[in-house]
Amino acid sequence: MMPQPLEPRVSRLEGAFEQIVERLGDTNARLETLELKLDENFHTLDGSFHALDVKFESKFAALDAKFESKFAALDAKFESKFAALDAKFETKFVALDARFESKFAAVDSRFTAVDAKLDSKFRFLIGTYLASTLTIVGVMYAALAPIYGHLASLPTH
Repeated sequence: MMPQPLEPRVSRLEGAFEQIVERLGDTNARLETLELKLDENFHTLDGSFHALDVKFESKFAALDAKFESKFAALDAKFESKFAALDAKFETKFVALDARFESKFAAVDSRFTAVDAKLDSKFRFLIGTYLASTLTIVGVMYAALAPIYGHLASLPTH
């Protein structure tokens, strides 16, 4: 076999390369078109998500404001109820304290009178006890003095 000349083979290769480049160019153009469509779809989707985010944020803010106003009204209502209840208790406790003060003052004066009576009775008993003890000691000394005197005169060894 005789070798073919180089030029026809090179021109065939060039034609094949041109077809490959042309096909790759078409594929590249289709890929770029698809990429642009995907980018557009992602931008549209991102805009939709952003719109939903803004919508939900406004809904949550409105709901939060509604709850805040309801809780503030409820708090004010409880505060007024508790203030009224506290005033009632304070009035009752002041009246009760005054009653106890008067009762305790009466009891205290009674205890003071009883304490004074007990003090006078106790002084009388202490005085009687001391007088009796001194009298007994004096009588014993008088009775025992002659015996001690007789014992003192006895001879000691």
